[in-house]
Amino acid sequence: MNSDTETKLLKIERYSRLLRTVCTGLFIPVAIIGVAATTSILAGWTAHITFDGQTFVPSELMLTSRLLLAAVVLAAAAVAAKGLGHLRHLLGNYARREIFTLDSARQIRQLGVTCVLWGLVKLAGAFLPLMLATQAQHTVRLDADILIIGAVIIGISWLAEMAAELREESELTI
Repeated sequence: MNSDTETKLLKIERYSRLLRTVCTGLFIPVAIIGVAATTSILAGWTAHITFDGQTFVPSELMLTSRLLLAAVVLAAAAVAAKGLGHLRHLLGNYARREIFTLDSARQIRQLGVTCVLWGLVKLAGAFLPLMLATQAQHTVRLDADILIIGAVIIGISWLAEMAAELREESELTI
């Protein structure tokens, strides 16, 4: 292996370790915010919960509305944690120089699935005011961009998986 390639691989290892540590560190605020927001909603505290640009006051909501809001907030936290987990796993693969592998392609696919799930959570968030009847009038803004991005990432992961299979096959024949 030439020195230029080795230098690039060392950079990939270094940055992957750093970003993996960042992903690990982000789990803490995601968990704290998810638990705090869910607790605040379920307890009916007067705190304001802002979700997808809309503000809700749990103390003004009925129990069923609070449960619905808590479910959407909890789903958002779970999707964020899922994305961080797959990104952390992928960066761990890269740090071990396992870049073009089937597992890396699967982690990329799961990141695409996470984008689709995030789009669904945002869709639920767009309809929250209608479901909670917190406003007389409400304009629903549907953003399909993250769904499209997720589908593209899933497609790219499929290509990466085929490329990894070809690489493994060619390594066996040499």
